[in-house]
Amino acid sequence: MRILTRVIALFVYSFFFLCCALLGVSPPEIYGAQFNCPQNSVRVLLAAGVSSADFSVSEGNYELVDYVTQRVISTNASAGSWIVAPKGSSNIQVSFNGTPVQGALSSLVVLRQKDAARLNVFRYKNRRYRGDLLVENIGGKMYLINVIDIEQYLYSVVGAEMGMGALEEAYKAQAVVSRTYAYYKKGNPYLNYDLEATQMSQVYGGYDAELQGGEAVKRAVDATCGLVIYYDGALIQAFFHSNSGGWTESAVNVWSYDLPYIRPVQTPEDSYATQVAQYGDWPGVTYQWEKTFSRQELLDAIKKWNAENPTERISVGQVVELAVSRQAVDPVTREYLPVQTQSGRVTRLDIIGTSGTKSFFKDNIRSVLGLRSTLFNIVFDSTVQVWNAFATLDVFNRTSDLVSINADGYTAKLNGNNDRYYVVSADGVKTLPKVFSTMTITGKGYGHGLGMSQWGARGMAARGVDYRKIIEHFYNQGLNDGRLEVKPYSQSG
Repeated sequence: MRILTRVIALFVYSFFFLCCALLGVSPPEIYGAQFNCPQNSVRVLLAAGVSSADFSVSEGNYELVDYVTQRVISTNASAGSWIVAPKGSSNIQVSFNGTPVQGALSSLVVLRQKDAARLNVFRYKNRRYRGDLLVENIGGKMYLINVIDIEQYLYSVVGAEMGMGALEEAYKAQAVVSRTYAYYKKGNPYLNYDLEATQMSQVYGGYDAELQGGEAVKRAVDATCGLVIYYDGALIQAFFHSNSGGWTESAVNVWSYDLPYIRPVQTPEDSYATQVAQYGDWPGVTYQWEKTFSRQELLDAIKKWNAENPTERISVGQVVELAVSRQAVDPVTREYLPVQTQSGRVTRLDIIGTSGTKSFFKDNIRSVLGLRSTLFNIVFDSTVQVWNAFATLDVFNRTSDLVSINADGYTAKLNGNNDRYYVVSADGVKTLPKVFSTMTITGKGYGHGLGMSQWGARGMAARGVDYRKIIEHFYNQGLNDGRLEVKPYSQSG
């Protein structure tokens, strides 16, 4: 039904544009899925699949326009509150101050600025936004998209992403990276928008977040106006994350493809997060963190995962161990190599049970147990290290299958069938479970670990590094080697 609706809508639009051509009339610029927004604007999804949209104008002058028929619904849309709701699967019903606007409307209306040179702000869900608001009915559900100048978009994004209190060089680095990311997404859009307003793209809080960011953010955006990052003449995928925990990683070890400008780099400045006091233990826990699971808590986490991911169920019986591998991936063959990832990140997690093993790979590992990163170690309360005949240590996380050998050469289970046994160590006699009852995950970093570490950038700025050097560091190429360049955006590259 949704595809059929889109086909019908496309036919209507095409017919309308044909009529415009025959009459010698310039067709309107459409902002929705089938049409591009102005060159220096981006389309940011504010809401998807909602039953209705309630919005109003906070400042400036707007008009409400049906973009298919070019009917001006209101030349002064600033005087009250609007509610837009679906009328069937492809039309829209508009109400102004509680009174329906008569006449069937198309599926596409826009709250449009009458003078884009001045400050114009609309309000949706108690949050204010600059620019235009596109409202579209897709299959009987409303989609709200903010069409905004990219530099004004960055006024909101840079502060929300980098956080308050950063130095200007860190904000400049974030501005260039976020601008690059936005233009890349504009060139590779979703069905009817370029970016989401959440961490799925970049955090965008509209005009209110812009005001919270303050003048330091605006200065950084203005100082880098138009600058983006190219590699071999093409916009890079400018990924970034909160904290790399001391090392970033290659894309191929985290996702399924390789990017030559994203390679592991050591960033000791990530620890700067532990020196900044904000609230509670944040942001120190972005650099170093710990998470402990009892056996029941692990069971609860698995049940939650199974309920939310029925096609990736963990069905291994009683869990007896979790094993990790840190093998790096060959960027060409995509095969695992007999070497560890340079950062030490885990690339495979095996959940081992009495009736099988379930494996998770790369960045998917974080989702299973709700981990901040894949740079971690697991310690079990059942872990024991035993010297072998070759004078090296073997590590066992479960000892239910181990046996002891007495002086006469007889073997026996450790402490019989009891679930605990005794170990003599350098610290004295200890009692250990044969199968873990608790496990502790100690980790570093927050996020996927690719591209720029935001806390690393803040730390580098704090020791006087300028934004270009910060970008050069994280995207791992020299700015003067002809391959990685920071320069003004151009549609031709």
